[in-house]
Amino acid sequence: MNKCLMAIDAGTGSVRAVIFDTKANQLAVSQREWTHLEEENVPNSMNFDSKNNWSLVVTCIKEAIQKANINPDDILGVSATSMREGIVLYDADGKELWAVANVDARASNEVKYLKENFAGLEEEFYADSGQTFALGALPRLLWLKNNRPEIYKKVAHISMIGDWILARLSGVIASDPSNGGTTGIFSLKKRDWMPQMAKKVGINDRIFPKVLEVGSFMGFVTQKASAETALSTSTKVIMGGGDVQLGAAGLGVVEAGQVAILGGS
Repeated sequence: MNKCLMAIDAGTGSVRAVIFDTKANQLAVSQREWTHLEEENVPNSMNFDSKNNWSLVVTCIKEAIQKANINPDDILGVSATSMREGIVLYDADGKELWAVANVDARASNEVKYLKENFAGLEEEFYADSGQTFALGALPRLLWLKNNRPEIYKKVAHISMIGDWILARLSGVIASDPSNGGTTGIFSLKKRDWMPQMAKKVGINDRIFPKVLEVGSFMGFVTQKASAETALSTSTKVIMGGGDVQLGAAGLGVVEAGQVAILGGS
């Protein structure tokens, strides 16, 4: 059997696992819708249910392998991409504490607070990260500090949702510039976190994971993940990135003046 690659895409409305051969021919796809529910008494919230959603990811992985009729050992590597701006927070043991989807807008009061009390800060941060406060991680972390302090105190790591899938598969929590940049706590020029941004507004500045470039080797599928997903422990886990950025790269839209339209439903 020819060797294959697997891509997992965690979109706003669904997750899918796709298997390609090494000549980019699609062999199989499995997709499941997921729902991000508003938290009770928290207007404009959009929780990301990591427990139930992981089971959907597992289902897609297994079904794609079955549809492609391949031996899992033939999958050379697996990577993931996701909706940007959705975040997952973990405790010191790497267990998920709290997660929100991309358009979670619960932190409007925190955005207002930052704008009113830190004049010019949004513009300053935007110059480095390209992200405004509105859907960035800082106001959400502030919301957590103000409203769920018992959870906030346990936060040891932060990542994006595609990174979360890769962490589940490899045991390594990391992020890449294309996805991590959408937190608004990141320097696109330096391609690294800017913890001082968090410190400036009173947020824990020791929660940021290592940054890996897209395509970097993270590790192999762990025994635990293999037992859950049927993936082989010989399969490499590769750093992914933001959905639109990787979509544009896949389309060859990489030069100034080139245009693509990427849409969801």
